[in-house]
Amino acid sequence: MNSKPKVLVVDDEDLTLEFLRLLLSPKFEVKTCSNVKQFYSLIAEEKYDIVLMDVFLRDSKDGIELTRELKMKERFKDIPVFILSAQNSTKDRIHALDAGAQLVLYKPVDSKFLVKCMQEALYLRMETT
Repeated sequence: MNSKPKVLVVDDEDLTLEFLRLLLSPKFEVKTCSNVKQFYSLIAEEKYDIVLMDVFLRDSKDGIELTRELKMKERFKDIPVFILSAQNSTKDRIHALDAGAQLVLYKPVDSKFLVKCMQEALYLRMETT
């Protein structure tokens, strides 16, 4: 029986997906996807404890739009979403937070900081449920 928290990582860069999978897999059960269609399929199939979402997906929707959709649905509204961005843009940060993201982080992400933030978000979520 796997008791690791489930994380869904959404990014259109294979290298980033692989890096995050390797980084997070010791502490989390990690699923990855690289496009909007895969995202919809995976989020419908399983219950995730946290989502890491890239802003720019080079697809029909971006990560902020997907976050907004996720947070509008009762089933997903309490799942922490962290937005990852390669650009340090105040506008994107504000849009991401307005969409319901819990945190906006900039690439390259500090590995230890990311894991600590994820653990803290999951702890706080357990405390409030």
